[in-house]
Amino acid sequence: MPSDRVQSVLYFGIYSKGAAFPRSNNQIQALRRHGVKVLEAHVELNGSFQKRSRVTRSVSAALGFAVKLAVSCVALSWKFLKAPVVDTVIVGHPGYFHIHLARLLRFLGRRRLLLIYDAFIPLHEALVEDRGLLPPGSLLSRLLHAFEASCFRNADICFVDTEAHRRYLVQEFKIKPGKIKVVRVGATIPSLYSEPAPTRMDRDFRIVFAGTLIPLQGVDVILEAAYLLREHADISFCVVGSGQLEKTMRELAAHRGLSRVTFTGWLPTDQLGEILRTHHLSLGIFGTTPKAGRVIPSKVYDICAAGVAFVSADTPAIREEFTHMENAFLVPAGSPRDLANAILRLKSDPELRSRLASAAFQTGRVSFSQARIGLQVLAAVTQKSGDRPPARV
Repeated sequence: MPSDRVQSVLYFGIYSKGAAFPRSNNQIQALRRHGVKVLEAHVELNGSFQKRSRVTRSVSAALGFAVKLAVSCVALSWKFLKAPVVDTVIVGHPGYFHIHLARLLRFLGRRRLLLIYDAFIPLHEALVEDRGLLPPGSLLSRLLHAFEASCFRNADICFVDTEAHRRYLVQEFKIKPGKIKVVRVGATIPSLYSEPAPTRMDRDFRIVFAGTLIPLQGVDVILEAAYLLREHADISFCVVGSGQLEKTMRELAAHRGLSRVTFTGWLPTDQLGEILRTHHLSLGIFGTTPKAGRVIPSKVYDICAAGVAFVSADTPAIREEFTHMENAFLVPAGSPRDLANAILRLKSDPELRSRLASAAFQTGRVSFSQARIGLQVLAAVTQKSGDRPPARV
């Protein structure tokens, strides 16, 4: 049951919806499962982060996006002011463009409610540190940093996905630690499976990576590991997904002569679970960008939901939920040699793969369940609900 004080939530913004976007979907469904009435004030705007990030590539794209943002602000303002009174407003990810609007609307509507900003993908970190779309230290990057700091200031509570991300925001933006709460992402694929995937014993050893092809994923590390294993004719790699580096990675595989590496492009989300379960081993992330050390990637949540063994980089964020040789096989980030050795070890030891798969499956059912996500949101809201801000800016 919900808290005595937390009965209703308005989920607000241009947050990504649909099967491929678990962040907001899991929070909304989790709260409803806990008996909270969740209303939505939503406007669709360029769907994925990948599509939104393209606005940095040309002036015309940026202007077009600005017009869409202006229209979304008008539509969301109307929906906010017409919505029934609620206890809490959560500005869903991405909320960078609408947290200020939500605070203004709280003032105009004279509503005494809690305002939460989901900072799931910090904007400066993503565009400058991780994807390199803006040069560090440039005027645009400094302006972006100042803008993002204002987003945090305008919220009563901020959500992030890991403790490592929480520490980053505290240090980078000088936010009070108690203002930032950790809420896990959860799986993209639904809870279809009642047990881990069966351990496959066939001779051909099939490895799958499913995700966006961006720097933090370390797909180049995977391809270099495949090159190191090129003499093992029974080992193959399947790369599922698309993204910023897709063309570069395909060219690298061709240059290296990696005939046993296949690229499928993006596949529908409803196929993901079976794709994972029909391979012997799944791969996490291996990049060395600062952000790579702060995230539990969405693919790991899905791997756990599918109940398969996986290898991933040993990072502070991963260590929040995973232990080497217990529920994951962890290797140093950016090391093709260590990844190749891990693959050979797991190929030769089906009992270890089975044990890791079972433990990962259990981690998903307990730590990443919608029930747990709902409790994390409710705990954050309940903690602050007795200290609600007055209706002023």
